[in-house]
Amino acid sequence: MSRSPREIYEDYLGRRKAILRALTQDIEQFYEQCDPTRENLCLYGNPDGNWEVALPAEEVPPEQPEPALGVNFARDGMERSAWISLVAVHSDSWLLGLAFYKGARLNREEREELFSLINKLPTCYENDDGDVDAAG
Repeated sequence: MSRSPREIYEDYLGRRKAILRALTQDIEQFYEQCDPTRENLCLYGNPDGNWEVALPAEEVPPEQPEPALGVNFARDGMERSAWISLVAVHSDSWLLGLAFYKGARLNREEREELFSLINKLPTCYENDDGDVDAAG
């Protein structure tokens, strides 16, 4: 299924918004769902702007790149702000990897367009003001 840079970017925006919401507005709910006594959990940002904490896909290789595994394990072993920053950095990596995975069939100009669109936004890590709608 071929997708345009704009369609992939819209998917990226929804997932980014979801992750930012989990790490800012919904932080208490996210924190509670990341129980370190549970199995390896991942933070998923969905294209519709909703987030979820869930186990990774069971199939190997998965249908698409997976977020960082085990976001719940370090929760109680470090300062809360450092843990949130760590999750944000891993989420940024996943978002970029997923966008370029979805854009694997784009040509050079389309990849440059996609990168340019994404690069205009602050990363989840940089977006520390809690504004989930910032530049997106």
